[in-house]
Amino acid sequence: MIFQSPHRIAIALRNNTLTEHDKLNFLWVIVGINSLFGQAGFLSGLQTTFSIYGLIQLLPLGILIWGIGASYRVNCRGDNQRFLERFFCLTAALSIRAYLAYFVMVVLLGLLTAITPFISSSYIVFLLQGLLGIGITLYIYLRLQPLMAIAATVTPSQEIIP
Repeated sequence: MIFQSPHRIAIALRNNTLTEHDKLNFLWVIVGINSLFGQAGFLSGLQTTFSIYGLIQLLPLGILIWGIGASYRVNCRGDNQRFLERFFCLTAALSIRAYLAYFVMVVLLGLLTAITPFISSSYIVFLLQGLLGIGITLYIYLRLQPLMAIAATVTPSQEIIP
């Protein structure tokens, strides 16, 4: 189930057809991705706030905060139910694809570093990897909004008749 398209998962969440085991698997995906690709942290970003290093660490955190808030508002405009369940499952589904692409791009960057003297600077590599990370984070939270809207849509069978 975790390798299905995020759109199908949004529909399954809307229709309440995901099992608790599937939802647990999505949580494990989030934990695994965070342990592999997680940022150094907010406090280390604050220590270097006025440098490019600090900005590259803090920007994904800002995107995360914005993305969670925007997703919550989309869910509220829908049926306002099961936000955390939807958030974790959809974020995991999007992250699988996004971080696979990230991994491929980092490998390609490594190959370019080996053959190109300009990119071999550790500072340039750090900037490029940071920009890739920011782009991946932004992609996840921009794609999450329409998927959350699908998951939170009230279908005719769910409407409450007064």
